[in-house]
Amino acid sequence: MNRCVMPALFSPSSLVILVFLVLGLSTYGASAEKNKYYHISTLCGQKIFHPLYKKIDGVVLTSDSEDDLKCVITFQTDSILQKFMLRFDHLALDCNDHLFVYDGDNAYGTHKAHLSCRSTRGNVGTIFTQSNFVTLKYLTDEWSKSGNGFKLVITAFKTSPVGCQDFQCLNTFCISEDLTCDNINHCGDNSDETSLALCP
Repeated sequence: MNRCVMPALFSPSSLVILVFLVLGLSTYGASAEKNKYYHISTLCGQKIFHPLYKKIDGVVLTSDSEDDLKCVITFQTDSILQKFMLRFDHLALDCNDHLFVYDGDNAYGTHKAHLSCRSTRGNVGTIFTQSNFVTLKYLTDEWSKSGNGFKLVITAFKTSPVGCQDFQCLNTFCISEDLTCDNINHCGDNSDETSLALCP
C-alpha cells in the first residue's frame, strides 16, 4: 500500500528564524518616538556614508564643539500627512562648520538651508518642510571653539486643525499630546507650554 507523505513545510530551526523575521518587521513599522533629547555626537559616527533614520514626533537635537564630525541624519514623521517644523533655540557655528537641511529622505540635490558662521537664529527663523522627511548633514573641521554648536527643536505637525486627535496649538498646528508641558516650545507659539495644554 502506497502511503502519501506530505513533506514538512518548516523545520523547527526555520520556524525560529521565521518568528524573528516577523518580530523584526513589526518593529520596523513601530510608531514614532515622542519627545527625545539627543546629542548629535551620540547619533553620528565618523562616517558620512552611513546615515541614520529615525521616526519621531519631536526631538531636541544639540551640538557642542564637535571636532571632525561628518554626519547625516534623516528624521521621518509618523504619518505622511505630517510635516516638520525646525526651530533653533541656539545657533552659533564657526565658518568651517556647516549644517545643511534637506527637505526629503536623503542629502542629495538642492538643500533647503545651508547654515554656517553668518547664520543666526534671527535670519534663519523657522524652517518648514513640504514632505514628511527632513535630512540633516553636519560637517565640522578638526577644531571647534567652546560654545560652538546649536540646539535644534524638530516637531512633526499637521497644518490643518480639522481632525486633530492630539493637541491643537493656538496657531492651529496639530502636534502630539506627548510634546506638551515639557518646557520645549514645539508649537512655535509656545501654546503647548501654557494653560491651554493644561500645564501646571
